[in-house]
Amino acid sequence: MVSTQILIGGDGAETVLDEGGLRIVDSRTRVEIPFAVIQEAWTDGGHHVEIVLSDSAMHRVDAGNPTAATTFVAALTAALPAQRDPAGSARITVTQLALPEDAEKPATDPKYPRRIVILIALAAAYLGYVIWVAVGQGAKVIAPIVASVPIAFGLGMMLVGGQRTLLHFVLKRRGISVPATLDFKTTDGAAWYKFTDVDGAERTARSKHVGPVARATYDPENPADQLAVEISGMRHLFWAGIWILGSLPLLVGGIAFALTPFTID
Repeated sequence: MVSTQILIGGDGAETVLDEGGLRIVDSRTRVEIPFAVIQEAWTDGGHHVEIVLSDSAMHRVDAGNPTAATTFVAALTAALPAQRDPAGSARITVTQLALPEDAEKPATDPKYPRRIVILIALAAAYLGYVIWVAVGQGAKVIAPIVASVPIAFGLGMMLVGGQRTLLHFVLKRRGISVPATLDFKTTDGAAWYKFTDVDGAERTARSKHVGPVARATYDPENPADQLAVEISGMRHLFWAGIWILGSLPLLVGGIAFALTPFTID
């Protein structure tokens, strides 16, 4: 059985290893290479994989990180047949793809704009309550208690952003990517995806719904940890930054408000 894997290049190109052979897909073309015309593959321990065909033609693909490159080469070598087809490049199929702007854009789930409106309304109501209490009771009495709410939310958001940032760099350094399929969705809009790691173990991971077929990048040192998996469709580092930046006004405002009894006459 072929260990299905995906190499993700820095330019967004993907090299897919599955039962049918190799597929190298970028924004413009899809190149399909049968196993029978691959003579060998190797990596120098860096971020690339060299694929040599039976007619000596060579394809160099971006592997993303050394761990993914080494694992990919081992799986590809194990999948190669004993007999090679000398036709080499003649058996490669190249298909021109539509430009990205021609692809259909997914519709925005209506529940997300509703949640944003609800959060804004709750924040406005909370701010009004804080102002009313401060005016009626005095900041010295109520400020430390009220300030604990934004401080708690800010610390929580900072923690989430920090965890997402750490995961991004861990997966960037040693993550392995494999295909994932939608298992089921929950009532809160979350989706559970299942995938098989390179050792043949079935895993699951929770994410936002990005379609019936996705891509899972997991940490091979923690393959069973659902929190150490990134499902395609999420701009992980971008959202980590959003969480961290969003926590700053809450932390600064909360701390400043908590200190008001010591700063006012």
